[in-house]
Amino acid sequence: MGFKTKSLLASLVAVLVLSGASCLSLSGQSQGIVGMFRTDNKGDAWKAIAAYPTLQGVKSLAGLNVFRLYFDPSDPNAIYLATRGQGLYYSYDNGESWDFVDGLGNFYAYGLVVDPQDKCTIYVSDGPHIYKTEDCLRSWKLIFTEERSSERFVGLAVDYKNSKIIYGAEINGDILRSQDAGLSWRIVKRFGLGLREIAVDPQTNKIYVASYEKGLFSSVDGAENWTDLSADFAKYSNSEKYNRLVFNSAKKDSLFWVSKYGILRSDDAGKTWQDLKLLTPPGGVNIYAFAVNPQNDKEIYYTGTILDSKNQNLKSTFYRTSDGGTNWVTKRLPTNTVPVNMFVHTKNSSMIFLGFTMLEEGQSKNSAGQYGI
Repeated sequence: MGFKTKSLLASLVAVLVLSGASCLSLSGQSQGIVGMFRTDNKGDAWKAIAAYPTLQGVKSLAGLNVFRLYFDPSDPNAIYLATRGQGLYYSYDNGESWDFVDGLGNFYAYGLVVDPQDKCTIYVSDGPHIYKTEDCLRSWKLIFTEERSSERFVGLAVDYKNSKIIYGAEINGDILRSQDAGLSWRIVKRFGLGLREIAVDPQTNKIYVASYEKGLFSSVDGAENWTDLSADFAKYSNSEKYNRLVFNSAKKDSLFWVSKYGILRSDDAGKTWQDLKLLTPPGGVNIYAFAVNPQNDKEIYYTGTILDSKNQNLKSTFYRTSDGGTNWVTKRLPTNTVPVNMFVHTKNSSMIFLGFTMLEEGQSKNSAGQYGI
């Protein structure tokens, strides 16, 4: 059987799985609303969380295209919403109300990290710059500027043992580190390949860097030396192509790698990997939103999306398992735009947050071109 035939069959199976009674069939429909939604019952029902109080009255964030969601490790009710060029918003009440972050304008927040020892200290990057606030978003100061026009930051991370140590990953492969809370920086690694994310495991303080299509790397010595964790990816076609990296808070050294292939899980800090058996075939859908219950890692959630040639969402479905992936339940999503980011509340595991966006025509379905999905 040829490659094209296999791909066609995989796509047909994916469409059949996604076209059940519990999913959205969007063919021929106009695009729905974007923005933030929340479920309080693990995906059975969703509500928009879009209230934006202003001096002129309560407005709605329903038109915001979600880029990334960031959280505060010391405040389970705090959410930072990075939009696609529409600025940064925050909520301290689980999304019931939102406020706009003044001082930075309308921008992509490519990276944001909250100091785990001081919630009022936050670092954010708009691509070429890194900014810092020490007064809970009231004022900002510029602490780094990337002069090379071909470079931009794709992620920021903080050391959980010493929060003065900050890391930045740039799109063309450089890793920068500051050991004095952003006063000075140096390049500690040049990967020479496209990067998409940097993250520090809160439980182990190990650093992970995700490349665009060359897999995953880790460091245990402050980013000085790195180990390639992608050897096992060879067993899974296209698994080296990144979509998401998610830590499993319920188990030490456990993490999930979401890729073009599907979902892989490692329980030994990335040395070996096993694939989750999904309802959709490998590579059959785009998985951009993924989350695991931080209190019970048998409860796993993801969304599967099929896009057409113009990046219009043909079908999206919410998937849920309570037994680690042996059995799955599908649920209808609240809108027919593209689900891109999801996380489970750290204290109330019935509460799940999900952000939606619309993609521009011509963006890659797997990388979304310049900005990423």
